[in-house]
Amino acid sequence: MNLWPLITRLGDSALLLPAAAFLFAWLLYRGEAAKAVLWLAVFGLACALVVFSKLAFMGWGIGIPAWNFTGISGHSMMAGCLLPALAAQLCGTRPRALAAAGLAGGLAVLVGLSRLAIGVHSPAEVYVGLALGLGASAVFLGATRLRLPAFTPAVLALVLALGAAQGLTGVRAPTHHLLERLAAHLADRELPFQRGQWADQPDV
Repeated sequence: MNLWPLITRLGDSALLLPAAAFLFAWLLYRGEAAKAVLWLAVFGLACALVVFSKLAFMGWGIGIPAWNFTGISGHSMMAGCLLPALAAQLCGTRPRALAAAGLAGGLAVLVGLSRLAIGVHSPAEVYVGLALGLGASAVFLGATRLRLPAFTPAVLALVLALGAAQGLTGVRAPTHHLLERLAAHLADRELPFQRGQWADQPDV
């Protein structure tokens, strides 16, 4: 049985964008406004870098041909950023939170490897995505010193149920298609650039 398609769903924005919003709301609910703003800034910056890198290639063919780099892997970044941050709040004590975040970081690496296994990203795109996501998560967890409000049992059950539902249904966010349309519009092109096409080469 090929598990890579299932593993790759753990990095889909259909699951992790709501999870990021939930984490922000949870911190606000628990009276941790400063940490909520920090999370929003760290996660927002990481997402912006992914979007800008993809738009640059899709709209204007800007990338690194030698590395087959057409934009940062969103799945890899999202998994690296979200999974450790969420896992750290499964435990109340700092040693356990650190261990949980580390295990979740390992799972994020598997999500990155799944993008290579199913052939949708180059190694450079995945490596940069993982570095960005794990780095953003490390900044957030380090700045908060892992002093985060642990999820209550009811909240934890809700998070797990939503994650399981997404994994079973396989619902995927149409982010790639939307970015292609936006890039083509911004660059005034009929079609976006595709992998293998670059700004200094004629359209194939």
